[in-house]
Amino acid sequence: MTMAESQRIDLTDPLELYGYPKEWIQARAEEEGIKEVIRKIGSGLYILTPDGWLRRGITTGTTASAAVVAAITSLYEEVEKVKVLTPSGLTVNVIVNAKGGVAEARKFAGDHDFDATDGLFIRAFTMTSTENNKRISFGRGVGRSSKGVAVSRAAMEQVRANFEAVSRKYGYVGGVTVEVPEGEKIAKLTDNERLGIRGGISILGTTGFVEPWCRKLVKIKAAIASQYEKVAITTGRNGWRWCMENLKGYKPLVFGVHIEEGLRAVEEAVVVGKPSLLLKWADPSLRGELLGLRHDPEYADKALYPSGLKVLQKARQINPRVKKVILLGVGEWE
Repeated sequence: MTMAESQRIDLTDPLELYGYPKEWIQARAEEEGIKEVIRKIGSGLYILTPDGWLRRGITTGTTASAAVVAAITSLYEEVEKVKVLTPSGLTVNVIVNAKGGVAEARKFAGDHDFDATDGLFIRAFTMTSTENNKRISFGRGVGRSSKGVAVSRAAMEQVRANFEAVSRKYGYVGGVTVEVPEGEKIAKLTDNERLGIRGGISILGTTGFVEPWCRKLVKIKAAIASQYEKVAITTGRNGWRWCMENLKGYKPLVFGVHIEEGLRAVEEAVVVGKPSLLLKWADPSLRGELLGLRHDPEYADKALYPSGLKVLQKARQINPRVKKVILLGVGEWE
């Protein structure tokens, strides 16, 4: 492929579906070749920047899945790396240590500035007794609350999908247990205790990848957002998905807690996200508190109306062309 041809290529991030500026693509293609640029972007593990890359990491859900696949595989053959299916539909290769039905995989946070679980090992071991057929259990180092084991729905579905795939491949009929040897220790560096989760970390991940949150990523996201006339600034993946399904005409981009930077970068905007995050953004005095939000219209009208209005007012102070704010599951203010 010639350089002239590379200038005409539109490359899109496979997770958030935003397009990269052509001048960024061309600059990287000149350094690495367009095929390598396409490969890296398509993997989901790299975010293109004007001067190179930011690396995404893998979630605890992906890490646990890798350990499960490796543990079962090691019963049948030697294994040093496994391919893991993620909730995004992409696959990722993960290096593992595995032998005789026991395996470890290492969590990697990419260029994330403050991921407490970076470098943490997650272990899986097989259980071949008939009473454990097809059973996935979680042992020490995985947190628990009054609601049960601290494994999100998306992460549980990911672990099960990978468990079932590798079991079919080898005809494995046993079960598997997942544990995090340093989980209880590392959990003290997270918000789990405040959230009522005891004894370990949470197994999480809506895409299977960790966004590399740092100052550079916020600047990159702002530059990308500025390409679009109308942008939905979202606090996370759930808001992004809601916008894709319900908010036509706006390009959704995830800014996490960096809502202000997103608003300053765009012309017209809508703000969409978790009620607790948006309310705490609008009123910093609420940070550190658990907000008991109820999802019913009457409650929203009577108790949350002033708070929702505060979110809208703060957003419009930053960008007067904010059309409305949407607190997911609660209501809209415009």
